Amino acid sequence: MAKLLECPCGTVVESSTDDELVALAQTHARTVHRMEITREQVLEMAQPSHGDPLGDHRD
Repeated sequence: MAKLLECPCGTVVESSTDDELVALAQTHARTVHRMEITREQVLEMAQPSHGDPLGDHRD
């Protein structure tokens, strides 16, 4: 199941795997906010996503 995390700054990261979501969120936190966030924190804040994290590819 895809999950997303919405940062208080408005950035949304979304992925179909926990590992990728954590990596994306940690990279965002580190590069934009100069802070570290744990895997547990990311997964605690994550919400189910009802979209396709890779985009809608239907014709």
